[in-house]
Amino acid sequence: MVRGARRPKSPFRATLEPLHELDIAWRPGRTGMGTLTDIQRGKALVQSPQVMDGQEVLAIASRLYQDGDPHGYLELGRSLHLLAGGSRPQNLLAAVWQLLDHAGWLGDLSHCWHCSEAVESSMFWKQGHLLCGGCGKGMEISAGLRKSIAAVLQGDRVMLSESNCRAWREMVRAVLKEHGIKATESFNV
Repeated sequence: MVRGARRPKSPFRATLEPLHELDIAWRPGRTGMGTLTDIQRGKALVQSPQVMDGQEVLAIASRLYQDGDPHGYLELGRSLHLLAGGSRPQNLLAAVWQLLDHAGWLGDLSHCWHCSEAVESSMFWKQGHLLCGGCGKGMEISAGLRKSIAAVLQGDRVMLSESNCRAWREMVRAVLKEHGIKATESFNV
């Protein structure tokens, strides 16, 4: 927080661009954070066409990692790096999926999240959970989609079909909904 940074004559106004690395200096105060004395803007964390997606990732991270939580900064950085890896639609999905995974909200994509049985064929997605056929039915998730998700998360250049992107978006939306985070327009199918 920078007091008066939005004022037209603020020396910090142009420097405080969202989703950029910052080198800051401040003077400690008697209470609170103190007073900002200097800012140098560093490199952009995402490309300019991805700023809205970056802010989406930031908003979700702020819900996953609350103030005072020692975790979240490194996880957010990794997700933004994954997002910045290209402009494909699955990069936003991968960035959010990685955040959800690091927060402990997801399980392994090769095992049923209910009974832990390893499954190599199709599985089912129901209420934000990946299930084997014995534990429930829902939206079918092919082994190919699960392998593609894993590849995208590793940074491989995989191009998902529109139907697989739609299925993955639905999966992300369901996890967010299951945990009380309202999905934005990016995740409404």
